[in-house]
Amino acid sequence: MIIIGAGAAGLSAAAALVITDGVMRDARVALGGLATVPWRARAAEDILRGAPATPETFAAAAEAALDGASPRAGNAYKVELGKRTVVRALSMVAGLPG
Repeated sequence: MIIIGAGAAGLSAAAALVITDGVMRDARVALGGLATVPWRARAAEDILRGAPATPETFAAAAEAALDGASPRAGNAYKVELGKRTVVRALSMVAGLPG
């Protein structure tokens, strides 16, 4: 298991993956700097478990992680940036370019 954080503009994502034969057996994803407190992205973790470690899977997990986000005035950009940060963290942990 590898835990790596990736962040930009005060946002952060941490990911831990257990990958066997290209399939994610277990996953943990946490986000920070997007809300008043950091949180675990359980919806993203559910998508990752049992799925192939691919950019497409990571993008779907990032969408799930930020689904339902309701940004405040002036910080709507954080939703898209948060998705990119999740994809980057997952890619780094999986050893994929990203």
